[in-house]
Amino acid sequence: LEELSGTDMGNVDSDFKPSVPVLDSNMSLGRRHDKPVNVDSVEGVRSEMERAGIGRGLVYAPHAAIFDSGEGNRTLVETIRSSDELLPQFVCNPSFDDLSEFAAHVGSEGVRSIRIFPGLHNYPFRPWVIGPWLDWLAETGIPVWLPVEFELIGPIPSTNPVDPRDIYDTLSQRPEIKAVLSEAKYNDSSWALPLVRSLPNLDFEISRFVPGGGITSVIEAIGPERVLFGSRFPDSALSPHLFSLHRSGLSEDALKAICAGNAERLLGIG
Repeated sequence: LEELSGTDMGNVDSDFKPSVPVLDSNMSLGRRHDKPVNVDSVEGVRSEMERAGIGRGLVYAPHAAIFDSGEGNRTLVETIRSSDELLPQFVCNPSFDDLSEFAAHVGSEGVRSIRIFPGLHNYPFRPWVIGPWLDWLAETGIPVWLPVEFELIGPIPSTNPVDPRDIYDTLSQRPEIKAVLSEAKYNDSSWALPLVRSLPNLDFEISRFVPGGGITSVIEAIGPERVLFGSRFPDSALSPHLFSLHRSGLSEDALKAICAGNAERLLGIG
């Protein structure tokens, strides 16, 4: 340790805190059946957010994605009801759930975004399957998060990724719908960045786009006004990607937009 103390070690700041407000646009809360999670309580999430300097987080329930959307969403809102830092994001399965019931629950709880998993739930993101849901999204202005895939651990294999052709065809025909491509990895960049660039109504969440210089390629492709910070917590740590953003040579205005402003715009909050 004494030998290492005089070296550069990448100029890592162990006391780093973000210089701008942060809204994490990709967090989950709750236990999973296929693997343990490091943090599964409101108290644990709030503690980690405070340590990382993150003011607010958009959270969904893994139970709502894997087992029962209605039960998972109800448990989520009850769990975080007294936590102003945590904003609920509801999960739905448009190929199975009742739209009127889901819409009523969204309205009664003031939920401002939803998340869907076409690959996990085995349906194409196409109007002939989800047409009424697309109409509802257009009418309400509620944005939809579209994760590239949902990874499952154990004997049940991971699901297929969402088909980018479905996203392009559907969203290009429905430009009034606001959507976020979430959890695209660096090796998805060959299609993910052209897809977002071609669709003005599709933003890009960066929790898994984490290589050195990766954020530069994203901003060169689509600009900072359509990029959202997300951590994928608790599957990934909160601070490292946030630290990397602050060391990427971005302007303060770009940092503010990526770390909170763009998500606030989509969610309609200040």
